[in-house]
Amino acid sequence: MTHNMDSFKDELSLNTFGRARSVAISGQSCVCCGGRADIFTDELSRKEFSISGFCQVCQDDFFNNDEEEV
Repeated sequence: MTHNMDSFKDELSLNTFGRARSVAISGQSCVCCGGRADIFTDELSRKEFSISGFCQVCQDDFFNNDEEEV
């Protein structure tokens, strides 16, 4: 089951960002922006990278809950 899920995530990231999530993670690069993904503010952000492949900056942008942006 895990292999199928990893394949699904790779296919989804290829279609969305043009990069395979597993390749980005193994190369410590961001699947979203292609930048470095080796510095994180906390362990939760590092764990999120292992799930989504997003660097800290892209995580911050994606999960931003700024109420001013409505």
